[in-house]
Amino acid sequence: MSKSANHSFIKCHSPLLVFGLMAAVCSGCATTTTSNTARTGTEQILLSSAMDRAMSSIRFTDFAGYKVFVDDKYLDSVDKGYLVGSLRHRVLAAGGSLAAAADAADIVLEARCAGVGTDSQESFLGIPALGMPGLPIELPEIKLASRNTQMGTAKIGLVAYDPKTGRSLGMGGHANALTHNNDTYVLGIGPFRSGAVVDARESAVGFDGVGGSLLGGAKALKRHTPVAMVDRLPETEQFTQADQVNPEPTIATLPASAKMK
Repeated sequence: MSKSANHSFIKCHSPLLVFGLMAAVCSGCATTTTSNTARTGTEQILLSSAMDRAMSSIRFTDFAGYKVFVDDKYLDSVDKGYLVGSLRHRVLAAGGSLAAAADAADIVLEARCAGVGTDSQESFLGIPALGMPGLPIELPEIKLASRNTQMGTAKIGLVAYDPKTGRSLGMGGHANALTHNNDTYVLGIGPFRSGAVVDARESAVGFDGVGGSLLGGAKALKRHTPVAMVDRLPETEQFTQADQVNPEPTIATLPASAKMK
């Protein structure tokens, strides 16, 4: 390359050379501060899903048309607020109504908790850690595949009785349910997730596969239909609207005999 051509090349590419030189001698870093809640979302979803499954085996349609008071004084469990709120919601969804106190109710629904909690277990396929006889060293374990499983348990007891007589209206009983979350690793790659938690997250608005395995592709963002909160107006408002659509006449209609005169 001639001297003039070399000079022309340097002149044309001088901005790139300067940028490359700056990139070589300069460095930068950034840090992000994050925080986590005391309880993981995985644990909470496992428990709430177990409660939902347990209540799905209860025949709430028996309360249709009755005023029901949900008594929680014997209920002592983790996430008690969600459990009580779900009982009230299911009574309403089944056609019953809620009473503010036992003496204003037709039926008292008394709830108790026999067990709401999580358990964990770990298993792997490979070679466990081995100690060398006579030597203060230990060979590390080798995991070809491993699975971490967390299980959620909900056992809820219910009984219904007449608040006026105190007599039971039925045998009642217990509703049991289990949920689980599996994190599987193969040759250190993972987690490959399955179970109730990933099912709930895949149906969530905004889920795009973040938090899955390194090899897993991102999923399309979910489209969500808004939850319908009111499909009928309270009775007082219904009457008001009906009056507006078909207002009562302010002047009585004349009888037929009066019209003929």
